[in-house]
Amino acid sequence: MKILAMALTMALLPIAPASATAALRFQPCADVPEADCATLTVPVDRDHPDGPQVALAVARRKATDPARRIGVLMVNPGGPGGSAAQYAKDAPKVFSEEVLARFDVVGYDPRGVGDSNPIYCDTSAVGLPYPTGRPDTPERFAQLTAYNHRLAEDCRTRTGPVFDRVDAQSAVRDMDDLRKSLGEKQITYYGMSYGTLYGQKYAERYGKHVRAMVIDSVVDASLPLDGLLTAGARAGEDIFAEFVRWCGTTPTCAVHGKDIPALYAGLRARATRGELHVPGAPDQALTPTELANRTVRFGYGPDFPRMGEYFSTLAAQPEASFGTSTRRAQAVLCQDFTGHPASATDVTTMDSHVRAAAPNVQASPIWDQALTWCAGWQGPTLNPARPWHPVTTSQVLMLNSLHDPATGYESAVSVHRQARGKATLVTYEGTGHGVYARTPCTRAVTDAYLLDRTVPRDGLRCPSI
Repeated sequence: MKILAMALTMALLPIAPASATAALRFQPCADVPEADCATLTVPVDRDHPDGPQVALAVARRKATDPARRIGVLMVNPGGPGGSAAQYAKDAPKVFSEEVLARFDVVGYDPRGVGDSNPIYCDTSAVGLPYPTGRPDTPERFAQLTAYNHRLAEDCRTRTGPVFDRVDAQSAVRDMDDLRKSLGEKQITYYGMSYGTLYGQKYAERYGKHVRAMVIDSVVDASLPLDGLLTAGARAGEDIFAEFVRWCGTTPTCAVHGKDIPALYAGLRARATRGELHVPGAPDQALTPTELANRTVRFGYGPDFPRMGEYFSTLAAQPEASFGTSTRRAQAVLCQDFTGHPASATDVTTMDSHVRAAAPNVQASPIWDQALTWCAGWQGPTLNPARPWHPVTTSQVLMLNSLHDPATGYESAVSVHRQARGKATLVTYEGTGHGVYARTPCTRAVTDAYLLDRTVPRDGLRCPSI
């Protein structure tokens, strides 16, 4: 039996009355004794609070200077699917000594993540092979939607109604239950990447409970999937252009002196024909989408030397022959974003927008996962696309790199505009995903805000070093 562990996953606990406001019982974490762990029990469906419950894993690093403790810093590293409990355990690797001294750093694994009861889907029970080829013809689209329907039903059968309750609105209601269980009137929040979506939704719904909030590398939830794909394509193309510029002026680049756009076009064509394998995995085909995904992810650091080595290694591969493979995406994307393709024509239209936005990369690898996983989606969409309108929250600090491969700068500019004066945008004038710890400037600005609520000048820019 082949079991696929979904990154956003969950199992049900027995039906019991909700007790989300009960105080948490912390004890030393088994893997990191310096941190404390606890379990928060919340309803799967908020409309039925006495129905099935789910246990969420919580971790805490207590303030190292209790006499000067400010309160709770709730954290989420994004993903979707990143473990916020683990992020809290690793807080000394992320946050400054002064932040660690003044805050209890707390993270909880959102429903289905990490130790919060994962969903398992038995792909062998689907009874259909995963369809090959882009779902841009009626036949291939029908094959993909049939596969997706079978797999989703298998997940529902094995996990119950919780499969349809892993959305951001459920997550932020869990966040507020956690706040109450910790006995805090307000929280301070730091969310990165997909964690910025949770921050935005929390600030809208529970703004009066926000002392301060940092959203770092910002997701724009006002866009339907087509807009997200196009924006993601532009971000990937920007990273590719930055690499080409860097490689052209860096003699140690593994493909220095070569026509890199032509080289990449050749690699993409070979991947389309099934002639490339994943480096180090000769039995695993490298699809065009995976080629784009790995290319863009080298921009997270960024790690341009390894990007050059990657291209050089692929170019030297002898011709091979493989079937195609796919990566499964996460159910939360189907619930959090609207505009999923309903036909092969929709896919063709979205693909044309992506190619126009990214003539070299010709892909939006992060959001393409949502396109393939959510094709024919029949479950709920619980977070319709709409502008962010925080009203009662404190001033929010936004951070974004000028060249971010995952959450492009245009997304931060758009969300900043949507906030209507309730958010301050600080720009890191460099490349990479995640801003807080980039430079002394970005850290100083963020720490001053977290510790003293000193709001920097809107539009402040921290130079790349």
